[in-house]
Amino acid sequence: MDQHQAPVIQELSRLIPSLPVYTVSNPQFEHYRMTYNRALTHQPLAIVRPQTEEEVSQVVQACSNQRIPLAIRSGGHDFFGRSLVAGGIVIDMRAMDSIIISPDRTSARVGGGVIAGTLQQYLAAHQLFTPTGQSKTVGYVSWACGGGYGFYVGTYGFGVDQILGARVVLASGAIIDTDDDQELLWALRGAGAGNFGVIVELRVKVYPAPKLYAGYLAFPLHEAATVLEEFETVVAHGLPDEFSGDGIVAHPDMLQGVVSEPCFTFFWCWTAVDGDLEPARIFLRRMMGLGTVLANTVEETTAAAYGVGDSASATFFCSRNIRGLNPEIGAIFSGHPPIQPLSAVIIHNNHGKGVRKEIPNGFSACFPNRFPHVILGLHGGTHSNAEVGSDTITEASSWAKQLRREIEERELALDGGFPSFFPPEQIDVEQFFGVQATDRLRRLKGRLDADNVFSGGMVKCL
Repeated sequence: MDQHQAPVIQELSRLIPSLPVYTVSNPQFEHYRMTYNRALTHQPLAIVRPQTEEEVSQVVQACSNQRIPLAIRSGGHDFFGRSLVAGGIVIDMRAMDSIIISPDRTSARVGGGVIAGTLQQYLAAHQLFTPTGQSKTVGYVSWACGGGYGFYVGTYGFGVDQILGARVVLASGAIIDTDDDQELLWALRGAGAGNFGVIVELRVKVYPAPKLYAGYLAFPLHEAATVLEEFETVVAHGLPDEFSGDGIVAHPDMLQGVVSEPCFTFFWCWTAVDGDLEPARIFLRRMMGLGTVLANTVEETTAAAYGVGDSASATFFCSRNIRGLNPEIGAIFSGHPPIQPLSAVIIHNNHGKGVRKEIPNGFSACFPNRFPHVILGLHGGTHSNAEVGSDTITEASSWAKQLRREIEERELALDGGFPSFFPPEQIDVEQFFGVQATDRLRRLKGRLDADNVFSGGMVKCL
């Protein structure tokens, strides 16, 4: 049967004649189906691109009434396929990309499909800023609601800490504002987008644009153990809040001409809220003594300019959390150079304001990871033309799994982790969120989505 003749497609065409609907027969279908992880081959029945919350509501109601599975996507960066659904409807939110700054310039209303780099560019034009992640191409809403790791955790906190409110389309099609449901707001701050409804708008904090001193600081990968030994000495009294501490173990091709050999590289980023960059220059000089500097591109820049671009490929991905960067983890990195051009270990170093226990009065979030920790994203990427099922993907997968195995065998891995970096079936909700928070999340799910219309969110087993 022609997919356009499917009853749900006919119903959507009747309800919303102007709704863009893409089935496999449409030349643009594959363009809109494509996600960051090119290894994902799930084939939706159709992809729809609503432009208003009312259109989202009608799509949800039609799919719910006909028991058609749903997926929600914006940036499409989920490694495990949460942005796609085989035989169902993908709600592509990217047409809902409005950004509206409040008159007092302390908050912004961000559409459900806004991409992180676009948000930074827009705010920069108004001399404003809000934290985003390492990648410019990630969907902002899912990033923030899932936790929101990135360069600015030490100075501004996590992405969840910026969320003031949201408008959400529920399974019934009702459109709710979290001002009227504080329990939903609590859940959206950490349990991810897509578990309880479709977030059509977030209200988030914005700030005067800080000064940034940022770039790559790269060392030979074979020196990683000694570099991190020296780094431990430099930060013996704690990482400065202003310094990100993020990094990457990279193949030279991934850094686009910055280096000519495998490297351990700091995503060097100092965020000067007060505008004073002299402490950044002093700290950089100290860090340049950690080892042989292959490249130093650190300079004064902006949040809109700094970040990682598109490195999409067929990818096997897994992750582990560790307590911190040390010589032992550096030795593991040195022993396993990235095997493909887009193979890498992505390092999120979480400290400072984001991990402190003090929560502002009236702020409530289910996000659990309020302690210093480092996320290692073991990114078994390949190259832009790698074919699904090829030996290239097998090699990259084996490389990432070997890294994971050594981290576990040396007992460096912490319990739990970052749910977005785990396949849904591997998430032990009670381990990740705790027993009490899990109970609250399940009661909320039962109240708002008892039939599990939204079954493909970050946390599957609620």
